[in-house]
Amino acid sequence: MNIVLATAPDEEKFWNVGSFPPLGLLYIAGSVKQLPGVRCKVVDTYGEGLNMDRSVERILALEPDMLGVTVTSQTFMEAWGLAARVKAVRPGVTTIFGGIHPSLFDSLLLKEMPELDLILRGEAEESFPELCRRLIGGETIAGAPGISYRTNSEVVRGELQRVQNLDTLPFPDRSLLDYKKYGRQWYGFKLPEIPPLTTLSSSRGCPYHCTFCSCIKMFGDRLRTRSAENVFRELQQLADEGFRVAIFWDDNFTANVKRVDRLCHLILEHNLKMNFACAGTLHHLPDDTLKLMHQAGFDLFFLGAESGSAAQLRRYKKPTTSQKLAHDIRRAKKAHFFVIASFITGHPEETPSDHEATKEFVLKVRPHVAEVNPLMVHPGSLLWETINGPEIPVTLEKSRSRLISRFPQQLKKETIKGRERDFRQTFQKTWRDWQRLLDVLDLALYNKSIRFLLKTALKDPKVLLQMIFGGTPRP
Repeated sequence: MNIVLATAPDEEKFWNVGSFPPLGLLYIAGSVKQLPGVRCKVVDTYGEGLNMDRSVERILALEPDMLGVTVTSQTFMEAWGLAARVKAVRPGVTTIFGGIHPSLFDSLLLKEMPELDLILRGEAEESFPELCRRLIGGETIAGAPGISYRTNSEVVRGELQRVQNLDTLPFPDRSLLDYKKYGRQWYGFKLPEIPPLTTLSSSRGCPYHCTFCSCIKMFGDRLRTRSAENVFRELQQLADEGFRVAIFWDDNFTANVKRVDRLCHLILEHNLKMNFACAGTLHHLPDDTLKLMHQAGFDLFFLGAESGSAAQLRRYKKPTTSQKLAHDIRRAKKAHFFVIASFITGHPEETPSDHEATKEFVLKVRPHVAEVNPLMVHPGSLLWETINGPEIPVTLEKSRSRLISRFPQQLKKETIKGRERDFRQTFQKTWRDWQRLLDVLDLALYNKSIRFLLKTALKDPKVLLQMIFGGTPRP
């Protein structure tokens, strides 16, 4: 059986090319590569920036018996087009969708997309090998875990799957990707030349319930972690394969402090020469852990700050306060982390006073980079259900993630755009503060990754200036 796993192409986005490898597909591929008679290949049409014609051509060249596509709330129409065109040439190919969007709206997609055969609901590292085993053996798929399919014009829905012991999963097989040029840009920003980079995941789920987040529906509100020893073995493998930078793709890498401490001790004990970036929460991290993380090579922290307004943080159900958030960003900076703080604007109850509080927060705290994005309403989030109700959308278009301004009786797009511009202008003012010299000096002395980027950025200063002052490009 020839299996091709692919991302959906997106010809309208310019920040996808050379961004980051499709980690989820690599996990799925790793789960089936040992099955007898299976040949698996991953085609990252999104990351390679392929158009639809080229995507179809690449996939057909691999003569797939099965095509699995990872689908988001932004790319399901492109995924449909990809599956339909491949099936038109190879009618016998089995087409499968996976991801948060198909997991939520499996019935809708199967009813509206005749070229789609199956949907894998939830995490598929255990259910996908079982499905392949049954298909290879000519067995029925009825009762197979996590599989939704049609029978007699009705949709049989599989139960959403979650892997309980993440240590049992094989490591992602990055050799299945032909494309090797990742880490060339970040959301549309050209990056300076950096050492070989990849991503990994060490946990799933999150104990918090932020209203804008859709991940709880997919991964649950219980944190499931790989052991520090298991994660370290993957890091050793990555180092042996030549990678020097790894970004932890966890929703909340820092949620389990003891595990973070243990992993850092393993890295230091074995003198693993790599640098790491992660995302997570700071409010529960002691100073000793931040110091230990930096010693182990963690020097870049992605923080979902969301707002500088205490009232707005409560509306988002963030597990912190504006005062605590400010204190924690300062602690991370003191520990020599490069802090990228992301904010959101456009919430239905966000007032001009909330916006001003966020501006004041940025001026006082001075994250190294502060980006702002308009609020997106994602299926599966509490915000989605508040606005749309719990019912399944009646059309494919209405199931799509949308900007808050596209819903009735919400803030106008022009108002939100104005707040975005105002935020970016405010952040630019922080670089007029003399204390920014201390920030830069600290990074130059104690942050290895930023010191490297500063050296390479001197070859093209526009790259660094764009990242600091330009904000993150969005549609």
